[in-house]
Amino acid sequence: MDGESRRKQIIDIIRKCDTPVSGTALAKRLDVSRQVIVTDIALIRANGVDITSTNRGYVINSESKCKRIIKSHHTDDEILDELFTIVDNGGCAENIIINHRFYNRLEAPLNVSSRRDAKEFMEAIKSGKSKSLSSATSGYHYHVISADSEDTLDLIEDELKEKGYWLPLDDWILQ
Repeated sequence: MDGESRRKQIIDIIRKCDTPVSGTALAKRLDVSRQVIVTDIALIRANGVDITSTNRGYVINSESKCKRIIKSHHTDDEILDELFTIVDNGGCAENIIINHRFYNRLEAPLNVSSRRDAKEFMEAIKSGKSKSLSSATSGYHYHVISADSEDTLDLIEDELKEKGYWLPLDDWILQ
């Protein structure tokens, strides 16, 4: 199989899967090394396909989703509740963004779309490998949240407000 055919297959496999697809799984399925997959993913991205790498594998971002930036504040002990609130109401926490006083805007992908994703994220934080990004800003942070409709995003925002996590957006985030 030539590289172009393999890259088309990679796109097809990732698109058809509801969960992230690991580089190892792609390598086994296509009978190539993981490094070949990493190179192919870079070439696919260079051709304009919006592929995100998560801690569980690759996903293709769908433009049909509605997205909204929300500002949030809570303690580290409330992270799981915030993520459950998002996913239980049909949303995906795409990323986390902080406005650090020294480093300015820092952003990291999350792609938390299920309780399982949320629990795995929290296990990684609790393992001591690292701290939550929002801990650098005393719990203040932003998320890009995606969902199938604006109504779903409204519902998520209302639930976050009810729990006291939601805050009005600052102007800098919209720039």
